[in-house]
Amino acid sequence: MENINNQMIPDPVVQQTLEKLNEAYDLIRPYLHTLSNDERAATLKMGDKSLALVEKTVELATTNPELAPKYFNLEDLNIDLSDAVKLRTLLNRAQQITRDLDDTMMLAGHEAIAQSLSFYNSAKQAARDNVPGAQTVFNELKKRFAVGRPKKGTATESITA
Repeated sequence: MENINNQMIPDPVVQQTLEKLNEAYDLIRPYLHTLSNDERAATLKMGDKSLALVEKTVELATTNPELAPKYFNLEDLNIDLSDAVKLRTLLNRAQQITRDLDDTMMLAGHEAIAQSLSFYNSAKQAARDNVPGAQTVFNELKKRFAVGRPKKGTATESITA
């Protein structure tokens, strides 16, 4: 079993990273808005095609203002377009960081569980072989693997490595 996640992240690195994330969030927070699930579902989404549409609209509305309805505000459109482009850049970076954090946390968790199962199975075998003290260790760990469906009046255990 190869252990890929084999370098502990120092506590100061975690603390500094958290502080910098909080600083970044505090910096951008005045410009952010929170939508409800219903609002998110009803909101138009900007992808590459709609971005091109909005950019072309800005260009054409600038050169043909007489075609705009009275409620149309080109300045607001420019603000919205600019913010959407800037936020997309930030979101792409944040999503990359989130994915890498999630992947590394998943890998570390996988390796921790795999090591725990290896130790559990070793303690289980040692208990079968009557190694002194092994039964106590096995009994303690066995509690963590009991499943909720009793089999003939007793809890069954389910271990897969």
